Amino acid sequence: MANLERPVHNRRYPKKLKLRAVRDYRNHRLPTKEILLKYDIRGLSQLRNWVILYNNGKEPVRKRVRKMGRKVSYDEKIEIVKWVLKHNHDYKQAAQKFDITYSRAYAWTQKYEQANDWTALKDRRGKTRGRQPADREKQLLKEIRDLKAKLREREVQIAFSKKLIEISNREVKRPNDIKRFKK
Repeated sequence: MANLERPVHNRRYPKKLKLRAVRDYRNHRLPTKEILLKYDIRGLSQLRNWVILYNNGKEPVRKRVRKMGRKVSYDEKIEIVKWVLKHNHDYKQAAQKFDITYSRAYAWTQKYEQANDWTALKDRRGKTRGRQPADREKQLLKEIRDLKAKLREREVQIAFSKKLIEISNREVKRPNDIKRFKK
């Protein structure tokens, strides 16, 4: 019954244990089942993956995946794009040289080439909301738009309340009678 239960998380193996297990497997010192038991390896496929890595000249170590890219300043983006343009759009080399991803180098270069302006590389996320217009005329136009929107909303509320009263009074026989809403 214990073999049927799955562990909560993945098991990690030390590098020395992986190398010993691979050497035992390659030299045929032990049958595969005994290697799995001796080194407490969960499955044969895990051992085979280590052997493949070892045979390809790589050590059987866990790959480290970077979770997030590093932060890149505006000036650094300009430098990277200039380098890419100077080196005939070699995004792969730029990614290695500046420690960024290929896709970031490509995206920044494309942004610059489309706009032909360095300001296209600025990160404007979250900066547009609530920003005040620069000159007085634009500020007044924005204020007029806001006031018109408020006025329109108020007109809609008044029309809704009139319609609600009309609907509630439809079944009233005398004009002075007001039907009460049920609570």
